Amino acid sequence: MLNTTRLRILREVAERGTIIAAAEALYLTPPAVSHQLKVLEQELGVPLLERTARSIRLTDAGLRLVRHTETILADCETAVADVTALAGEVTGHLRLSTFQTAAQSFALPAVAKIAEKYPHLKITVADLEPERAVAAVKSGQIDVALSHEWDFVPRVKDPGIDRYPLLDEPIVVVLPSKHPLAGSPVKVADLAHEHWCVAQPSTASRKAVTHIARSAGFTLKITFESNYFRAIGSAIEAGLGVGIAPLMTDLRGLDIVIQPLIEPTLERHIFAAVRSGSGGSPTIKAALETLKTVAGTLGPEGPLKFRP
Repeated sequence: MLNTTRLRILREVAERGTIIAAAEALYLTPPAVSHQLKVLEQELGVPLLERTARSIRLTDAGLRLVRHTETILADCETAVADVTALAGEVTGHLRLSTFQTAAQSFALPAVAKIAEKYPHLKITVADLEPERAVAAVKSGQIDVALSHEWDFVPRVKDPGIDRYPLLDEPIVVVLPSKHPLAGSPVKVADLAHEHWCVAQPSTASRKAVTHIARSAGFTLKITFESNYFRAIGSAIEAGLGVGIAPLMTDLRGLDIVIQPLIEPTLERHIFAAVRSGSGGSPTIKAALETLKTVAGTLGPEGPLKFRP
């Protein structure tokens, strides 16, 4: 019989390319990961990995087993959800992750509602960046992760993850308070000659704003980089340039102006990620429903209705 823990380990090695990276993702030591993989090979009687002094890669058998692994793990999650649904009780331990702007707007109020409605449920919340959080869901460290996808920067579909849409968040332009364009909606082409305050190159927001700038015929002139939108707002307040931010970003207290971004508009699509097949369990289902309900209160008349 195949051991699902060992299958998860093999999948992580396949995705991350090294024993060390897989061990870090699974909160294991590299020797423990190596041992579990050797046991898996012994159980199957075929080599799954080709090891050298400096690298490791999956054999054809290993690659084929990883493809089966996605189906096996999803079926196991579905089976657990189906059986626990018979009891209908929302109990146990819910592990949820959120990112900063979601926490500041709807995620933490939703967690409070879940805790109030289900007093026998233990809940822990972690502040994790979306990329790390989704990986933690797949490895079994987190049950529900809040993540997002930006327009023009689609995420590759992951067979190990089911996505549940929560809300679509407008992206706005952030300007110094005395900027000439501060009085009305802003076209991205109007910012062609500006200096920009943006996120790091690896982020979806940076890729999205780079795309719309190129589509408008210009390249960003960057003066400040940060993955924290509050820091970007502070840089703009100081006069270092202009930028964009999700509408839910907490920019209160800064001497700046925000305006709708038009031609093109830009949105960030926020969703909950769970392991494939697990969404039917009473606990995860209750969490997803509450997150959806609370996120729904943000618009169209709530905080997601733009008010300059």
